[in-house]
Amino acid sequence: TTVSHPLILFLDDLQWVDELSLQLISVLVTDTETNNFLFIGSYRENEIGTSHPLISYLDELKKREITITDINIGCISKEDVNALISDTISMPQHLTRSFSDIVYKKTGGNALFVTQFLQSLWDEGLLVFSLEDNAWKWDADASNAKEILDDVGVLMADKIRQLPIRCQYAIKLLACVGSKCNETILQLFMREEEGLHDELSGKERKSSDDSNNQFLMLDFAVDEGLIKKEGQDYIFAHDQIQHAAYLLIPEDERGQLHKHIGHLILKHSPDNRVDDVLFLVTDQLNRGTSFIVLEEERLGIAMLNLRAGEKAMSLSTFLISVSYLKAGIDMLPEGHWGKHYDLSLQLYSLYAEAECCIGNFQEVGHAIGVVIKQAKSFENKLRAYATLMKSLAAQNKLQEAIHIGFGVLTRLGVQCTPSPPDKSVMMKDIMEMKMLLTKTTDAEILNFREMEDENKMTAMKFLQILVFYAY
Repeated sequence: TTVSHPLILFLDDLQWVDELSLQLISVLVTDTETNNFLFIGSYRENEIGTSHPLISYLDELKKREITITDINIGCISKEDVNALISDTISMPQHLTRSFSDIVYKKTGGNALFVTQFLQSLWDEGLLVFSLEDNAWKWDADASNAKEILDDVGVLMADKIRQLPIRCQYAIKLLACVGSKCNETILQLFMREEEGLHDELSGKERKSSDDSNNQFLMLDFAVDEGLIKKEGQDYIFAHDQIQHAAYLLIPEDERGQLHKHIGHLILKHSPDNRVDDVLFLVTDQLNRGTSFIVLEEERLGIAMLNLRAGEKAMSLSTFLISVSYLKAGIDMLPEGHWGKHYDLSLQLYSLYAEAECCIGNFQEVGHAIGVVIKQAKSFENKLRAYATLMKSLAAQNKLQEAIHIGFGVLTRLGVQCTPSPPDKSVMMKDIMEMKMLLTKTTDAEILNFREMEDENKMTAMKFLQILVFYAY
């Protein structure tokens, strides 16, 4: 960043922020070498308690004398409500003042309430455009008498219930997936999922195309202002709308709906595109596990969680990787080490690595203990031993890490001294190797035979880990 090209990073909804994201934000704003950078974060104060990690991080930043500007955004004023209404219906402010006073009294200046209250007045014919007078008219007495719910979620749910049944169902499907979803993904499950709607509601499935056209229903929701469409993405206009739509699904049906959505997306995704929807499919199936009882199906989900965990690890999203791998382990049946050994070994070994990456060392020890106890061979325990060494070193237990490393090397056939050699001996060996390499051309090095001994290659990996802890 430069003075002429500064960088501004804005993150919304920090009330839902996770620990790793907070660590990243902290590193960014405390980096003394970073100039011309402004971080802006927003959160709902009523959803942040004194024990929330965000508060701890903010307090820590203030102690380090990082400049923090607090901007409290409250409800809009009576004058602003009048200005908004005046602009909305294209009438001078002095003519809308009496009406805006009613709206302000009913909504308290909550911007979302204001817009929804105006919409409800229009829906009920209390706010209409008069062709005769060529101006907007309103029923002041009826508007003043109208009740307004003081809970945003209840208000949104009430509005959704007024929509056609199939429009409500389409919104619920979208809410199951998240705050937004691409049309390409929606096509994978929307039409066929219509059959589940009829199954859940006890109706026979219609054969007409109209009954399957959920996209028309979503477009209807767009017209109602509940959903926005940007390009090929359908996006809830507000997170409270998504929350309200999801809560309208009976609790005992949510898991079944998630399960069917996950299966349909997986079913209709080409093999070469499964990785593109891997997180989405796995998330959906994980939320429907209470409806998954067949062992074969549970094993399939365990494998998906392993793939998702591996992908998350490759993206350095370790906390997410932990959640997938733990979910995969939970899907394993009784006696899985005997019946599904390879899957169990991979899940537990990678789970230990992911927990190590986020510093949850107690859980690392538990997972590694299971692997060492259940693994059929020394070779199958090597990955766990490497993770255990890194975990101990991260806790500053270097001698324990070195001891384990030396034990592994000995079993691999490498002759080791009881403790690391003196640094002078190490430097002597390094200089001898350096002299040897200076007498060797690049062409000669490229012609060297590649190492083939598996034990020697594994030993080199452990030596690479050990060199960091021994010196």
